[in-house]
Amino acid sequence: MVARSAGFTLIETIIALVLSSIVIMLVSTTFLVQTQYYSAQTLRAQAHDNARTATERMAGELRSVMDEGFVVAGRRTLTVRSPVRLFAVCDVTSTNVYVHNEGGETGLYNAEIAGVAWLNQSTGDWDYRTATWAYMDGTTGTPAPSCAVSGADTTWATGEFHRVRRLGLLYGTFPIEGDILMLYRETTFKIQTSVLEPGTLGLFRGTYGQPLVELATGMDSTAQFQYRTGGTTYADTITSANLSSIDAVRFVADARKRAESGGQRDVTYGWSVNMVLRNVP
Repeated sequence: MVARSAGFTLIETIIALVLSSIVIMLVSTTFLVQTQYYSAQTLRAQAHDNARTATERMAGELRSVMDEGFVVAGRRTLTVRSPVRLFAVCDVTSTNVYVHNEGGETGLYNAEIAGVAWLNQSTGDWDYRTATWAYMDGTTGTPAPSCAVSGADTTWATGEFHRVRRLGLLYGTFPIEGDILMLYRETTFKIQTSVLEPGTLGLFRGTYGQPLVELATGMDSTAQFQYRTGGTTYADTITSANLSSIDAVRFVADARKRAESGGQRDVTYGWSVNMVLRNVP
């Protein structure tokens, strides 16, 4: 009787290798699919955050836009005026306009002021004039005593009364007691090629006379501003004659995140928000 030698035959070894290779391929494929799924979900979350950040940063400022507040309304560029401080005129002389500036100059960032607007109390319209605060700021005079003579309560608040100069040069006439003036900022939002994330678009913001700063990145080529002038239809460009009729802005902030590896596709996220305004009285 012939004894069989211990160990695997060649056929058994080949079969074992084939089975091991199949198991390894299945495990590797499962791991790769899970990794790609996790990566896609991470990119999707980043795209969502980019889109939401862009819209939230715009919404607050646009909702404060007053009547006649739109300057430019284009597909990728939007410029608006929004209030910084309201003044009540409490005394007027032949050369001076004295106002109640609630809170005084504390917290008033002079560099962002683009001009002054005068409320027409008959029509409710604002009449805007471009001017720096340095041009209008009157540091002399007797604002508190003059307003007190006109009946204003200046007790413990003398620092809240101010002289505004050169309104006669800006408007050709002077306001009267009880009129309302507004200091305003002029803000531009622009969608253009991102500096922080090349290959995508970014949302940039800048105030009058200041450079544009990138607020949000990772927007797709479909990102744009759209405008409603009554009804339900939105257009991506508004002529200057219809700027005062804009009553809502839609910001289409579709996002895009570039794939992290060659085996994946870019992740996109559709996002838009409608901002109903008080631009139209």
